[in-house]
Amino acid sequence: MAEKQLRVTFQPHGRSVYVLPGTKVVEAAARAGLTIDTPCGGAGTCGKCRVHVTAGACPPTDAEREHLSDGDLDAGWRLACQSSICAESIIAVPESSIFADQHQILTEARAAAAEEVLPAVRKQYVELPEPALDDAQADLLRVERAIGPVTVGLDVLKELPGRLRDGGFRGTAVVADSELVDFEPGDTTGQCAGVAFDVGTTTIAAALLDLNTGEELAVASSVNPQVRYGDDVLSRIRRSGASADGGQELRQAAVGGLAELLARLCRDAGVEPGRVYEAAVAGNTTMEHLLCGLPVDALGEVPFVPVHGRALTLRARALGLNAHPRASAYVMPVIGGFVGGDVVAGMLATRLDAGETPAMLVDIGTNGEIVLAHDGKLWAASTAAGPAFEGARISCGMRAAAGAVEKVLFDGERLHCGVIGGEEPAGLCGSGLIDA
Repeated sequence: MAEKQLRVTFQPHGRSVYVLPGTKVVEAAARAGLTIDTPCGGAGTCGKCRVHVTAGACPPTDAEREHLSDGDLDAGWRLACQSSICAESIIAVPESSIFADQHQILTEARAAAAEEVLPAVRKQYVELPEPALDDAQADLLRVERAIGPVTVGLDVLKELPGRLRDGGFRGTAVVADSELVDFEPGDTTGQCAGVAFDVGTTTIAAALLDLNTGEELAVASSVNPQVRYGDDVLSRIRRSGASADGGQELRQAAVGGLAELLARLCRDAGVEPGRVYEAAVAGNTTMEHLLCGLPVDALGEVPFVPVHGRALTLRARALGLNAHPRASAYVMPVIGGFVGGDVVAGMLATRLDAGETPAMLVDIGTNGEIVLAHDGKLWAASTAAGPAFEGARISCGMRAAAGAVEKVLFDGERLHCGVIGGEEPAGLCGSGLIDA
């Protein structure tokens, strides 16, 4: 029988996960995307993984009594590697307990981003002199005098005179690259968000980012709605060519998945969709083609030729995203038929080309890729990896969907099984198989 899972919320990050009773706090945190520092490897001997359980604290263990004072224990302080989840919990993770190396890397990445990878969107609040007999300069030239030369579409030009006069010639210019995409009333410089999507064959993940600071505002993921048309890229390529509407069905499924995730991110972060000005999309070659409505027939036959190799820049609305009306969407370039934009994004994020020693990037998903960097060159290869993780050759194997056993715990006397969706067990997915 499936056992009821307990909700655990980690603060100040606001991330919640559901886990089986008896799951260690450190494991629950990992499922929420938080890496807690455990220098002793979880043996409970260093006392470095302190967390504050503000609701649902379990009785302390002997190791916790050794490292924490009675006052701390009474206040709910615990060691993440020793304390288990026994009730619905709220747990505050102090900065000092986050894995130090990971935190340092994030800090360095953000510092580098501020100098080297500036966002395409910038906002500038301006207060302009109002037109007069001795200053009858055109409205757009008046704005350019403050923000620099820009290109502009007719739709923005039609709105600009009214916006300027309604706001007393005060407002915020929104510039994407060199294009003026809006002139907003008041000072909205603090409200500038972008969204990043990783469109996998099985899963879509998304993050909402503050483009001013690089801060991650919210994260979300879901099953790719295209799975109902086939588990792997080849089955979807066949589906696309099976009928005149096949490609459109697959595109609409992916577009709907992205739109739903963006709406969820905005709700979770309290961000107005109209304040999202930029989107970036990475996926394998087939997923990017289907999302953009490009033909995929040639990807299903040797030599697996994609339609495009360079990056694509579209309006976000063309991908069904409820963002700012003139928000742009950047689709990552692809390397080949089965080495796509997700691998390119991984190489950029890890600066794989900048290392002085040989290095490898391994991306294991439904489609698996390996990139080797050596002597100033990069080699990439791919293979179907999903079946190994989705139990394709296991008698009770299944994808990580409702009914899949995803977690198995043994307390010394009996097994406890966590089932996705809390339903009757139907099989084991990869994580459940490894636990078992």
